[in-house]
Amino acid sequence: MGSADSSGRLLTQLVDQQAKDQPNRLYCLHPSSQDADCEWRCITFQQLSAAVNRVSWWIDSKISGRKQQAMRERPQLKKVVDQVEVACSDLGLQRWRMDPVGDVFAASPVTPYPHQENFADIEDRPAIIIHSSGTTGLPKPVTLTHGYLATLDQMQTLPVPQGRESAQLFLRHKVCVCECIFYETPFFLSPDRPLTPDLFSRIMATPNPPRWCLIAPFALQDLWSSEKGRQALQGLSAVNFGGAPLSSATGNAISSHFRLQTLMGSSETGYTPTLLCEDPADWACFEWNPAFEHCMEEVGDGLWELVIPRPSSRRYHGIFHAFPHLSEYRTGDRFEPHPTKPHLWRSKGRADDIIVLSNGEKLNPIDAEHHLESHSLVHRAAIFGQDRFQVALLVQPKWDELPETWTPQWLKQALEPLMKDANGLLPAHGQIHHNRVAIASRGRPFALAPKGSLRRRETAQLYEDVVNALYSDAAGYEGSTRDVKKLQESTMEGIKQWLQETVSRILGGITVDIDVDIVTLGMDSLQVVRLAQVLQDATDRMGQTKQISMLWTSAAIYEQATVRRLASTLFRQIGGHLGAEGEKHAVSFWSREHQLTHAIWQQAQSLQLRGKTVLLTGSTGELGSYLLEELLQDPTITHVYCLNRSADAETRQLAKFREKRLADGWLVETSRVKFWQADLSQERLGLTEEEYSYLRERVDIIFHNAWMVNFNLPLSSFRSQLEGTGRLLNLIKGSARQAAFHFISSIAAVSGRSTILPETDHIAETLHGPSTVLSQGYAESKYAAEVLCDLVARETQQTIAIHRVGQLGGPADAEAGMWTTRDWFPALVRTSQTMKELPDSIGSIPVDWVPIDVAARSIVQIGCGKHSGRLASTESNHAEVYHITNPHISHWEPLAQIISQACSTKIIPLRVWVKNLTNRLSDPNLNEEVLRKIPAASLLGFFTSLAEPEGWIRPPADTTNAQKHSAALRALGPVDASLMKVWLRQWSDWIPELRV
Repeated sequence: MGSADSSGRLLTQLVDQQAKDQPNRLYCLHPSSQDADCEWRCITFQQLSAAVNRVSWWIDSKISGRKQQAMRERPQLKKVVDQVEVACSDLGLQRWRMDPVGDVFAASPVTPYPHQENFADIEDRPAIIIHSSGTTGLPKPVTLTHGYLATLDQMQTLPVPQGRESAQLFLRHKVCVCECIFYETPFFLSPDRPLTPDLFSRIMATPNPPRWCLIAPFALQDLWSSEKGRQALQGLSAVNFGGAPLSSATGNAISSHFRLQTLMGSSETGYTPTLLCEDPADWACFEWNPAFEHCMEEVGDGLWELVIPRPSSRRYHGIFHAFPHLSEYRTGDRFEPHPTKPHLWRSKGRADDIIVLSNGEKLNPIDAEHHLESHSLVHRAAIFGQDRFQVALLVQPKWDELPETWTPQWLKQALEPLMKDANGLLPAHGQIHHNRVAIASRGRPFALAPKGSLRRRETAQLYEDVVNALYSDAAGYEGSTRDVKKLQESTMEGIKQWLQETVSRILGGITVDIDVDIVTLGMDSLQVVRLAQVLQDATDRMGQTKQISMLWTSAAIYEQATVRRLASTLFRQIGGHLGAEGEKHAVSFWSREHQLTHAIWQQAQSLQLRGKTVLLTGSTGELGSYLLEELLQDPTITHVYCLNRSADAETRQLAKFREKRLADGWLVETSRVKFWQADLSQERLGLTEEEYSYLRERVDIIFHNAWMVNFNLPLSSFRSQLEGTGRLLNLIKGSARQAAFHFISSIAAVSGRSTILPETDHIAETLHGPSTVLSQGYAESKYAAEVLCDLVARETQQTIAIHRVGQLGGPADAEAGMWTTRDWFPALVRTSQTMKELPDSIGSIPVDWVPIDVAARSIVQIGCGKHSGRLASTESNHAEVYHITNPHISHWEPLAQIISQACSTKIIPLRVWVKNLTNRLSDPNLNEEVLRKIPAASLLGFFTSLAEPEGWIRPPADTTNAQKHSAALRALGPVDASLMKVWLRQWSDWIPELRV
């Protein structure tokens, strides 16, 4: 390996130095020809140096004094080279063929070509122009500078945490392994032809075979699928792969024989430094080297993007040599966090792979495609659907494996069981319907990158005619209405079952949950019309008047949208309990209270009152959805502007409202809400100048709720959130209406050990010092934002308020959603039900929980209260602080009894519960299905800390100020048996075994 002090080494000078110091040192083993039965010749550094000089003199003799670029011709490029030669001829240019490789590396002496450049002078000059594979976009030439190449050299000096190793497994070996000049590691060059088992066996049978290889996944899979390939591979001690996924079956089998680890890199970035995973079973996971500056940015749908911010030095970051103007590089690669290992990430494809349907819903097809490709007859599967209402599937078979009598319909039927499993990996709105499946043509293979990954865009263009035919009206109707049975039942249960089957048939046979919005399942306008016709026919057949049956319009279906709601209305219709006038209200999804509030708001418009304009960030999140509904119920608010990162926020918001059974009529029947796409960390919040100026002139109140929720990340990962807070504060400074600013913080910002003031045993509603912050990046970022708010408050007379939100439970309204299953307490209940054991304690956690709808109501009441000027005393020029926690502390023991009865569990000591959970994770039969039933496994470290004998117990938070301005918080009682049963009932679909 080269010297650690290798800053600014030029390749040419390094080769000459090696040739002088160690002339016979092996550089590489080179094939004597491109034939499969070739021999290999040893190339030393002396020969390499001579070859460099020889080619340099040759270029100089041909085109001296001109800008020079040389292209290495490969056999596969012959057609391209010929075309270039013709083009050169047409332009009056010349083309010269280089000597054969054997002559270039001849032993004859050659005069050194003078090259006395300094690294600093040519750091940003082109060294090589390569062609990208197309994995990270369209294939394109990429210019690599001398500075870029130096980052590959410097990478060997990048610190690695104590006791860990780099994922680049070749760094384990100093000799007889693939790498090159900087690391002084010889490499073995294969002939420029497909790496078949025969060829690879010959390579591994040479006197000095490689010990490590970096290989494309499709080539590795092909080698492992044959006995000869498997035998040859076992001569290696380690394998890296990258560029595309490797099937789980192949990867698991290989990793049981030798070390296997995925790598990440691209033509533009070089290697992205990762660590060798501690568990060999995690061969498909990435663990980023913390010494390499990077951040993971949440992009929605449980996915994160790897973003590389521009560092203070380009020492390790090749991307900022390739693109020196960038301030950050967004890789476009998507990842999901490992469910039980906090620092590991699983690749979930690229942003290019994300399909956005015409209704704004998104899906990642990668897992489903790989699952379909596990079939013995399937070579490739490609899912399409960009800007369509449903997805379509194109299958490229293994042509030589098909029976002689096969037909496309036969193959589709053979794939049906696997398609059902694949649909289980796709969201409800991305289901594959049987009438949207086609078989590829043998003469049109899919467009693939050299690494074997699918080029989706080019493949879609290649099969444009086939895909368009799948979406034709005829194809849409084919099969969508087959076997729709006539309604025979008049009971509620019978109608629900019939309607569930009917919707499933119309949607192509997919599974339909009675509480899922059928539009999100991919039901397009034609299918909605068909369903309306079926419901009209059912109403007629049950003896109702034409006036009743004609109430089933497309609009009525869109409004009710779930099988349960549709069945309820149909049941009332055929039972004769509702007249035509009554049916108008039956299809409404507004509660009586919301309808009355809406009526008041409509009449208030005619009074020409000034009203308030509110800006809300993070409206599509858990708390954000409830905040938005509360704001819309206030008739004094005339407009709400929601700023979200996603372009489809309005669609997502409607889906969130319906999922939580909130009053979605506020979104579809009023013009009070505007959704603007924004990036808070950018200038003008990522808005147009006109939009930004409008907010500056019109906004009265800002509720800043958007924040990344991840308790594993360091403070540095929250930089964009803090920048966004600063830019929103800049928006209100000097705003026309002296806008108030309400920051949604967290009680974690004051949950450290030095929070109690000497004169009280409560956490005061005031600002505290940094020693009070819980030791985690999320809490530290909230604290930092609080300080920013206070700094602005000291300079203005505007209202700046901080709402420290504690543990949020499910809604108190039994019909308004449920406690999100991603939180620690639902995970504890679900796991306890599976284990049939419930802990007798939750350690240091106080039960001062607030239902999420009550928390939203409290925040809005405080923010929109009718007290003039600052919310409290103006004597202390500081931000006001409000604790959104339950004023009444409950005890765990009586609540545990309620949960134990509902889950049929016994109650055991917390330490024993944690130990039993830990033992379950060591079970060799543990799989993803079992893990889904013990979600606390992903939070094992958290629960272990609760079981520590002398854990820190956070004192209660003072809520005097918050109660003063919020009637909802004043009226809130403790978490008792009644409220706990509401939360348990809300989980009845998630935990069907509950008995409440």
